[in-house]
Amino acid sequence: MKLQIERAHIEAMLAIFPRLDFVREQLRFGNRVELSLEQLVDAELDFLHERYQAGDGELRARAAQLATLRQALRSGGKRFEPEELEMAVPAIARYLAEDASRGWVFSAAITGKPLAWVVTRLDYTPPSEEESGKIYLELKANSRAKLATHTLRISGPDIAGRTIAEILAAKGYVRETPELLASYDEAAVRYFDWRAQYGAQFSGSGTGWFAENPTATHRDTDYSRKDQIILSSTGSPARLV
Repeated sequence: MKLQIERAHIEAMLAIFPRLDFVREQLRFGNRVELSLEQLVDAELDFLHERYQAGDGELRARAAQLATLRQALRSGGKRFEPEELEMAVPAIARYLAEDASRGWVFSAAITGKPLAWVVTRLDYTPPSEEESGKIYLELKANSRAKLATHTLRISGPDIAGRTIAEILAAKGYVRETPELLASYDEAAVRYFDWRAQYGAQFSGSGTGWFAENPTATHRDTDYSRKDQIILSSTGSPARLV
């Protein structure tokens, strides 16, 4: 699993953990560095988690995602062999249902925007003459005012030597935790607060997600081909409605 750490946070880490000096080369070409989770020791991850936890809503969401991912990779449990694919199906169901309040899974990417997914189907397809056995896990999410659907396909090599938590994390998902649910609820409150101000004038900078407005009388069809748009290329705030 890859972590993207912004300049301010990685420079604070470099001041305390000089062994990370090898990432300075990445800072020459951008304002963030990319590291795999395995490249950081517990003390470094603890420091990063504390910085995220002390930040704004988005950084607190990153803290929750980081804590959940670390917990998932340390949770232990049975490690499966490739030929035990069918046995992994009930194990996945138990893992997702155990101590669950909503039964959600979240994207494991530490982006500060936890996206909740609902498991709508869990199937096992036995091996045939032409294909190997597979587990199918169908997920659905309300993403950017649209219903997003994603299907995970898990085969024998995917489970080799891994626990259920590690299998899902390798596919980019983690089970719900109280911290992730709290972060999601905080973001939902903020979203509905902003949504209630429909038609108001805002200022924004950076990038944004494009969402179609079916009631709009004028549209630029060029924008409809892009998921992400630059709000302002000059650096000054853009006017948003």
